[in-house]
Amino acid sequence: MAIALSAMFASLPAEAAIKCWKNTEGVRECGNSVPPEYAQQEHETKDSRGMTVETHGRAKSVEELAAERAQAKIEEQKALEEKKRSDLDRVLLLTFASEDDLILTRDGQIAHLESQIRLTRGHIDKLEKNLDQMIERAANVERSGETPSEEMVSNIKSVRGQISENEEFIDTRGQEQEDIRQRFATDIERFKELKGLN
Repeated sequence: MAIALSAMFASLPAEAAIKCWKNTEGVRECGNSVPPEYAQQEHETKDSRGMTVETHGRAKSVEELAAERAQAKIEEQKALEEKKRSDLDRVLLLTFASEDDLILTRDGQIAHLESQIRLTRGHIDKLEKNLDQMIERAANVERSGETPSEEMVSNIKSVRGQISENEEFIDTRGQEQEDIRQRFATDIERFKELKGLN
């Protein structure tokens, strides 16, 4: 085989090139072009001296291409997350000069929500007193043997709805306070890492 290849290369013009591949039985073959049935397999291009000038890898399978696309997507997502983290770190360092600044900002936001909660609780107290009076009047009407008017019943229902809405408002603000505590706990820890304070 080696003698045959040497003779083939020796007979080629100086600028000619030859293709070499392996057939289905694993036997190395060479010629002017790769047969179509082997075109997707690994093959080499050799010059007139028999030196390899180019190597062509085999074509990738559908599964390999799908795996590469999936890996590329993972890498792209990872890069996006790293950029987002970097952007957040930059904002954190530009916004706060010290850990105390973070704590003061956190406490200020919590205190602001707490004042809203106090005001709402005061409003609920007034609504509940008003509701008690309305229920008492309706009860007096019933004790007199009459039926409370639709307006009276509607007003009672409306006040109860207002109380419920205000209680939901308080619950929401309470959750916001907890979210602020958790967010700032994370930010403070990250700030200390970036500043080398741990």
